[in-house]
Amino acid sequence: MGPRGLARFEASIDPQWIEQALAFTGKASIRRRKLPADMVVWLIVGMALFRDRSIVNVVEHLGLVAPGVESLAPSAIPPARARLGVEPMEWLFRRFAQEYSASPQLPKFGDLEVYGIDGSHLRVQDSDDNFTFFGKPGGRGGAGDAGYPQARIAVLLNLRSRLLADASFGPFGTSEQALARDLVSSIPDHSITVLDRGFVDFKLFDAITNSGTQRHLMVRLRANQKFEGLELLPDGTALVNIRPHKDTRRAHPELPDSIQGRVVAYQHEGGKPCRLFVTMTDWEAYPAADLVELYHERWELEVGYDELKTHMFERNECLRSLSPQNVIQELWGLLLVYNLVRREMLLVAEQHGLPPTRVSFRTAVLTVRDFWLISAWGAPGRVPRFLKDLRMTLGGLIIPPRRSERRYPRHVKIKMSNYKRNRGTRSRAGPK
Repeated sequence: MGPRGLARFEASIDPQWIEQALAFTGKASIRRRKLPADMVVWLIVGMALFRDRSIVNVVEHLGLVAPGVESLAPSAIPPARARLGVEPMEWLFRRFAQEYSASPQLPKFGDLEVYGIDGSHLRVQDSDDNFTFFGKPGGRGGAGDAGYPQARIAVLLNLRSRLLADASFGPFGTSEQALARDLVSSIPDHSITVLDRGFVDFKLFDAITNSGTQRHLMVRLRANQKFEGLELLPDGTALVNIRPHKDTRRAHPELPDSIQGRVVAYQHEGGKPCRLFVTMTDWEAYPAADLVELYHERWELEVGYDELKTHMFERNECLRSLSPQNVIQELWGLLLVYNLVRREMLLVAEQHGLPPTRVSFRTAVLTVRDFWLISAWGAPGRVPRFLKDLRMTLGGLIIPPRRSERRYPRHVKIKMSNYKRNRGTRSRAGPK
């Protein structure tokens, strides 16, 4: 398995998965090394959990070296990460997600599992390789003038358990819609996928609804979205057809002529009129009021990104890695650890008969880190007691139910600095 300090996650990460990840991707260590491939996997996990420690310190603290090796030169770590590459971490993340991302024990929406897709971006180190591969968003000086290169990310999240089912990365110039289409194959049957209006894309709609069994979608429509009205239903919703734009039709003649669904119009007090498009046409089985309430579970995606970018990153400026391969390797490790912590929270919530959103993520991360710090230097026989204590501690961190009636208007709290920008020596025109 590796160092006993990592044994906490043995119940969630089958040791054979690591062996399979290395074997299937051809990354297993053939000759004896001071830092073998399986230990590098745990190094990537440790890097994600201990964001406040240097990579060398993570290796030393967790004892990530082969038996009999007393010390490891810091210069040996970058080549070891390069030998491991991206594929084993991606394989391990997907294997864990395949095993645990479904939530049969949690309530469904009718007979459907509830998922959501959303995108974001993450800062990476301003190295030449990262600048060339990822690119930068625009700034005050024009295109590519931001302070750091940024990676684009899209995730598929189980909205009830908040466990990640899949993720996709790319350069900043990659559209979120394109990354979202990479996630469609991971959407399970008998599910509904909730999308924001930034994902109004006929190709994506077709990919979700016309593959698999009973795969539905819900999306907030833009104010200027056009559709063909067919029938006004008794619950006040409208049966409609959405057709592809003529340019989309010309570029993709294989797409269907239309996708049928319902439009649900609503307006919260003090808010703007909104319209939802849903592919569940049975208005009796899926009432309009329930659909409106369901759409606002999409906020769990925003909370998930906050947990990842604020609490796991410890508000650090950006990721550690200086090369695109290592950035993506680090990202898979971060998402894997996020899922590991989320699974612990799910198990604690089950013991207390509560939804997993009632357990504090921030305190759960800190408690898991404390467990690693204690058990890394403890005797192996003490680990079962630590596990019991960990669950009991997390059980005392139940947070109150969310008050959905609270509303917070947006305010600008931090303005741009008046100091002159430090532009460095590299051209800021951005990658071509």
